[in-house]
Amino acid sequence: MSHSRNTEKESVWAALRIARDEDGEPYLPRIIARQPRRGDIHPLPKSVLMGALKTIPVEYLYGLSRIELRARPGRIGDPFGAYRPGEKAIILYSLPRLWVVDLMSEGGQKDLEAFGARVSQHGRQWHVYWPSEAGLAVWFFKEVVTHELGHHFCHQYEKKRGRIRGVKFREMNANLHSFRLTREMFNRMKRRRQLKPDK
Repeated sequence: MSHSRNTEKESVWAALRIARDEDGEPYLPRIIARQPRRGDIHPLPKSVLMGALKTIPVEYLYGLSRIELRARPGRIGDPFGAYRPGEKAIILYSLPRLWVVDLMSEGGQKDLEAFGARVSQHGRQWHVYWPSEAGLAVWFFKEVVTHELGHHFCHQYEKKRGRIRGVKFREMNANLHSFRLTREMFNRMKRRRQLKPDK
């Protein structure tokens, strides 16, 4: 029986069809870096993002036209990033090192603190300070970049997997992909550390 898009795994389909350079490495999506909002930074600058994308399985990159780093249009996290299915593009927004936000769940606080953020309550507002840009970068990759890649994956293979209806279910599905990508990334890092000889 011949293989078709509907019977092959996404990883096989993408690996066979993604464009590659002369060394056989997959071409990464184009990254466009625009000026961040005044007082902000891009949590993952272009050069760092390019390196991070090399750790992503090709099925999540296949068909992705570009990733664009843009100035934050409004309040912090409104949104952190977005996927544009018509363009097959991911937009990532700039952030300051100090956030002032109105809402903060206990789970959200613990998650931010796990990546090195200092979270404190001031009246009815919460202050989130990132003493290390590296901590912000890892959090942003885990929580934002992989989530948007999950949206792209679902859109790219919707003819094979079926369309996911409803915002709630699309977000849940993107979160599942984000969890998978993050788990695989940390597992790879752990294996690399184990392979390094002790000094």
